[in-house]
Amino acid sequence: MRLLIGAVLCVASAWGQGAGGVQFRDWGAQPVGPRPKIPCGQLRSLTGYDLSVISASVIPAAANAPEHCRVAALVPPEIHIEVNLPTVWNNRLYMFGNGGFAGESFEAPNRVNNRAAGLRNGFTTTATDTGHSAASEPGATFAANQQKLIDFGFRSLHMTAVVAKVMIGAYYGQAPSRSYYDGCSLGGRQGLILAQRFPDDFDGILAGAPALDQTGTMLSRAWWMQGLADAPLPAVKLKLLSDRIYEQCDAKDGLKDGLIADPRKCGFQASRDLPRCAAGTDQPDCFTAGQIAALERIYADVHSQGKRFFPGWPVGSEVAGPNGQSGWIGQMVNGPNGAGTWPRYAETFLQYEAFPEKDPKFLLSRFDIDKDPPRATLAAQILNATDTDLSAFERHGGKLLMYFGWADPQLNPLMGVEYYEKVVEKMGNATPDFFRLFMVPGMFHCGGGIGTSVFDAATPLLKWVESGAPADQIAATRVVDGKVVRSRPLCPYPQVARYKGSGSIDEAANFSCVRP
Repeated sequence: MRLLIGAVLCVASAWGQGAGGVQFRDWGAQPVGPRPKIPCGQLRSLTGYDLSVISASVIPAAANAPEHCRVAALVPPEIHIEVNLPTVWNNRLYMFGNGGFAGESFEAPNRVNNRAAGLRNGFTTTATDTGHSAASEPGATFAANQQKLIDFGFRSLHMTAVVAKVMIGAYYGQAPSRSYYDGCSLGGRQGLILAQRFPDDFDGILAGAPALDQTGTMLSRAWWMQGLADAPLPAVKLKLLSDRIYEQCDAKDGLKDGLIADPRKCGFQASRDLPRCAAGTDQPDCFTAGQIAALERIYADVHSQGKRFFPGWPVGSEVAGPNGQSGWIGQMVNGPNGAGTWPRYAETFLQYEAFPEKDPKFLLSRFDIDKDPPRATLAAQILNATDTDLSAFERHGGKLLMYFGWADPQLNPLMGVEYYEKVVEKMGNATPDFFRLFMVPGMFHCGGGIGTSVFDAATPLLKWVESGAPADQIAATRVVDGKVVRSRPLCPYPQVARYKGSGSIDEAANFSCVRP
């Protein structure tokens, strides 16, 4: 059972870093940095009181990656760090983040792909397991140890940057000219943590679909799942739900193209816009009173002690993705393997992370939306990346690029939008000079969905940092069966892609970024 939970809870990392896995695709720069100054194996001598270098080995060139020195290191108590230093270096550091509850093996397929992509482009790459192994401590069980919770929350991220730069200095004889971070989901939260807590660690940070309000996300999931427990929503009804939503919302942006450009403008109400089943019946072509109440609960803002606690879920993620299944399958609605991500994540969070006292027997049914959130204050201090004062990161000269799918069924996109708006309120109208948000209509969690979800966000970030050219838009495509079927520009929020009025709606050239 523990292994099954671990497998399910690591699903968020399956996409890897970057929507569509095409980071650096549009960069094309060649490595120009220095060659190694010492043998790879000599890096083992860097072992000291605060760092153990377990191994340092030369990995020969292969089809997916060039020759490089792979270093395995340990920072007490259990933070494992990997650093990969290419023989031909581009003078830059690239760190990629984690997914789910972290603890992934460095040989997990997505981590291998991220490492190889960075090395092929000449970067020294680095990553961490954040201080625990998901194989032996699945879900949030590691957080029974407070030091591991702290390491997961923030300490491992800074230590990984420090260790990687120590290795770079020793191996190449100089510091990196630029340092970059890239992560999505949990990895997106990690990116914001780095900008907020350790503003000098990285020059460019790419934060995709960040779980930035970790406590708000998990506690709200518990509240929503209580409603669905009282009135489960069968998967067979999701197409009807999606059809009704898209019939009402698709054209609200002025173009009927199968996408909802901004769900906030939709105006959908389950109690008004869905067909009701006759009392005492439950048919596939209608919704019971209980099911409508559960949906209203999901779409409405969450309140605790009379105050707004977390934004309600925007419509749009109910739609079927490339696999023919609704984005809700395996999230708040049971999937082929049983309970979805929402209840599994929320329950393990409540048992091990949320409260100072750990209770492995705490069930979602026991959660109280008014009484329990105040008990999660310590968890919020350790886990949340909600600090809107990014002045130290701005003074460092850092650039932050964040993206979110408007149809994300796993993490609430309004969480990202509201955070960005609060940063602008705090930092002023010059915020876009160092921080930009890109919303992706129709995209699911970190990629996929029905929107133009394949894009290289890393290259615009590199160009922004190194040439000062801001990311005014990002080229994005929708790929079906290996073929590009639609292209659109992604626009910096609050701008949106507006159809010019002529030409194919599937060609980016016929759209421009404008303020709504």
